[in-house]
Amino acid sequence: MYQSLVHTLTLSGVAESKEAAFNQIFSQIKSKIAQEIPGIPLRIEPQNAEVVRAKETVYTERFLGIFFPRKRTRYEITAKITVQLQLIDISKIEFDREDRHLTRTQHLLRMK
Repeated sequence: MYQSLVHTLTLSGVAESKEAAFNQIFSQIKSKIAQEIPGIPLRIEPQNAEVVRAKETVYTERFLGIFFPRKRTRYEITAKITVQLQLIDISKIEFDREDRHLTRTQHLLRMK
């Protein structure tokens, strides 16, 4: 039922600062694990972060195309994150089954 494993994820983040790009990557971990691994995660602990690709784009932004030029920076980071997971495997839990039959009145009340 209780399981511990190590899993590697490849995630990307795009933001206007390096810190915000990494925060975006780390905020995706839980949802990505829920998609890839069956079970309920109890603990997700990042073990290692390896940057696969980092790109910095600098561009000039102008109001109405000609006024107030300013330099903007955009960071794109792709990283491999290794996480240690502790999770509960629901498929290994045995449930007791109890069948109940509802009366017509109870059945009608439940439908509303």
